[in-house]
Amino acid sequence: MADLLIVSPHLDDAVLSCWALLTRAVGAGGRVTVLDVCAGLPEEGVLGPWDERGGATSSRARVAERRAEETAALAATGASVVFLELLDWQYGPGAEDIGAALAPHLETPSTVVIPAGIGGHRDHLRLRDAALRLRHDAMLYADLPYALRHGWEPPLPGYAPGEVQLSPAEAAAKVAALACYTTQVPLLQADYGAVLDATTMARELVYARV
Repeated sequence: MADLLIVSPHLDDAVLSCWALLTRAVGAGGRVTVLDVCAGLPEEGVLGPWDERGGATSSRARVAERRAEETAALAATGASVVFLELLDWQYGPGAEDIGAALAPHLETPSTVVIPAGIGGHRDHLRLRDAALRLRHDAMLYADLPYALRHGWEPPLPGYAPGEVQLSPAEAAAKVAALACYTTQVPLLQADYGAVLDATTMARELVYARV
C-alpha cells in the first residue's frame, strides 16, 4: 500500500475503524492520507441534534473543534489529513454532488478504503455508494463502533473479510488517539459501550472484492 487513501465520513471514523491499516502502512513506508468528507462548517445559527446532545451551542464551532480533535488524533501517525467541505447529514440533507467532491482525490491512490456502511448511517452509505461508482476496486472497512452492535457482515455482497487483531501496543495507541475526540467519546460510549477499552477496539475488518 504505497499510496493509501482512507475515506472517512466523519472526523473520527478513520481512527475508529482503520487504525491498524493506517499505522502499519505508514510504518512500512507508505504514504497515507485520511480524507474527511463531512467536515464542512455549517452556517452560523445551525445546531444539529447530535451536536446539541453533546452539549454544543453552535454546530459551526463544534465542527471546528472536531477538526482540531482529528488533527491531534492523527498527529503522531505520519498520515496526512484533508478536510472536504461537505456537510454532516445532521445539518439537513445537502445538495452537494458527493461524487464530484470525491473524484479528484480517488483518481491516483493505489489503494482506497471506504466505509462498508454497517449500521446504515446515511453519511456512510452515501459516501460508500458514491466512492464505489468512482473506484470499483475500493476496499471496505467495518464501521466502528457500529459493528459492535450491528455485527461485522458487510451490507454488500461479493466481499471477503480480512480480520486484523491489533497488538496490545497498537490497541493502546489507538485508545490514546481516540481519547483526543473529547466531544465525541461520551456520546459514542453512551450508545455503544467502551469505546476507550483496548480489548474492545482491538478488532478491525477490511473487506476486499472477490
